[in-house]
Amino acid sequence: MKSRMKVLLAGRGADELQALENALEGQSNLAISKRLITNGHSDPLYNVTDLPDMLVFCTTVAWEEELMSLGERPLSARPPTVVIGAGDTAAMRMAMRVGARDYYSFPVPPQELIDSLNQIEGELRADTEEEVDSAKLVAVINAKGGSGASTISATLAHGLADRIGQRVTLLDMDLQFGNLPSLFDLPAAGGLIDAVLRADSLDAVALEGHMLKHKSGLHLLGNTPQQLVVPGEIDESKLRKLVEILRSSYDHIVVDLPRQIDGVTGLMLEAADRVLLVVQQSVSHIQDARQMLRYLTRYIGVPEKRITIVINRWDKRVALTPNDIEKALRIKEQLCIPNDFARVAESANLGTPLLEVAPSSQVSRSMMRLAEVLSGKKPVPDETGLGKVWRKWARA
Repeated sequence: MKSRMKVLLAGRGADELQALENALEGQSNLAISKRLITNGHSDPLYNVTDLPDMLVFCTTVAWEEELMSLGERPLSARPPTVVIGAGDTAAMRMAMRVGARDYYSFPVPPQELIDSLNQIEGELRADTEEEVDSAKLVAVINAKGGSGASTISATLAHGLADRIGQRVTLLDMDLQFGNLPSLFDLPAAGGLIDAVLRADSLDAVALEGHMLKHKSGLHLLGNTPQQLVVPGEIDESKLRKLVEILRSSYDHIVVDLPRQIDGVTGLMLEAADRVLLVVQQSVSHIQDARQMLRYLTRYIGVPEKRITIVINRWDKRVALTPNDIEKALRIKEQLCIPNDFARVAESANLGTPLLEVAPSSQVSRSMMRLAEVLSGKKPVPDETGLGKVWRKWARA
């Protein structure tokens, strides 16, 4: 049975919200909730931690401020929206500029509103099915050095394994300076090179012997610092074989890629079902991101629909907004990871995953939302006792 789509009706008029709820009564595919805005904030989603799948926003005479507040939200925190207003042409135009899917004035024709929400539902379900199919191998790469790709790779892989219960391997493809094991307090060792060399004779069971294993159930495969590898030494045909074995053995493969152009990086990007390009809010990052996108799309042949821009250390006070970045890079898929340098640094220094150090922080919640989108699954309920031991043993 398909889960019901969550629809939030938000506005300052109690009677209007009740009329909309009555109009949608009996729609078994929609889970309707109401939010009467009385807190003084214009943003209808202010302080909403569990975002709805769709938003129906009833504006007032202060529509300009209300729509501007909605438009200031990052795209990843702005669900498909239907705006209800007074029928003013200027309000309608502004609603469309901030991404509204439809615009109606009161009284809203019930069937038209139902048809609009059903159309959005169909598109969301189609996108979810595509994302589930396309999230098998996720490649993460910086647009500019130091943007945070390694932290994002590690946190994403850990969230998929520990919170969502997937069988996950994390590949550290920085063969010279990779340090992902330190983020999990694991020894600086790795069997990636040996696994590549023996790929023709490996099976899924033998491959596990090359992995570092974290208590969460996450498997990590990288190089050892004692084994120097230079470009050209990796047999790309054997690496391709290794990827095939990993695909057959794991629900998800998260690959942390170095910011360099060579055969190995190109092979992994070409094989990726989803590429996360990590940027920050600066002109130099956007300039480098343009170059990287040119490489990805023109030379590697990665379709734009497979690319997601991850705006790391996002700060709403910075002048360069997510909308500006979308216009500059022409990639619609975006996710903002809020800036929380202190907690991220604490996690790295302790060798404890971020989701354990600060599970309820904004940055952790954003990373888990990314994990949910890529897996198409919700976090499993917290377990205790034998149930938790059994689940982690089964994934080990």
